[in-house]
Amino acid sequence: MTLAFYLIAAAMLAAALALLLVPLVRHGRRQGRPRGPFVIAVVVAIALPAASVGIYALVGNPQTLAGVEPAKELTVDQAIAGLRDQVKAHPDDVTAWVMLGQAYAMLKRPADARDAFDGALKADAKNATAMIGWAEADSLVRDDHRLDGRSRELLESALALDPQNQRALWLLGISDFQQERFAEASATWKKLQPLLDPDSNVARAVAKQIELADERAASAPH
Repeated sequence: MTLAFYLIAAAMLAAALALLLVPLVRHGRRQGRPRGPFVIAVVVAIALPAASVGIYALVGNPQTLAGVEPAKELTVDQAIAGLRDQVKAHPDDVTAWVMLGQAYAMLKRPADARDAFDGALKADAKNATAMIGWAEADSLVRDDHRLDGRSRELLESALALDPQNQRALWLLGISDFQQERFAEASATWKKLQPLLDPDSNVARAVAKQIELADERAASAPH
């Protein structure tokens, strides 16, 4: 897999995080619990560079986004501790489990992220965000970074629940590509294309991967 694979996954995760932020804080309010850990987790999610997600498996420690100060280590520790306390006290709190998984993913701790997403799935087996997070984290734990077995099953299940989920489409295409099912990879990514801003870097990168998959499919023995 090329750097483009991880850049696109990072951009899509940033969008997914944005959808989680407001529900997370609202959830804490409804439960009558302090907003502190939730707000800290939101700040960490915004402050840490989206490009760090996934890329570290191949290229090491990324730099922060221009003009964005990195979150202090103590603040990160507080966010993690708050979320861990929350899921320990309320193991059925899917939102907290998912946010904990996202935080671990951005802190380059894929094994912990996978465990957190697993906790979310135990609380709600039909949570598409947890399915996708588990699959992505598992691929980063593995030396070969493959998306197969349970990872692929979860991605397929997530798409059954949300057929237009961009991250699931992207990762399922990677799974196809890894298995040298190039025509299937191209077809999956072509479903993703209409969902993207055609002028975005992500859309251009996806187009290049489709072109590569089509080339591989054409040159494969029949």
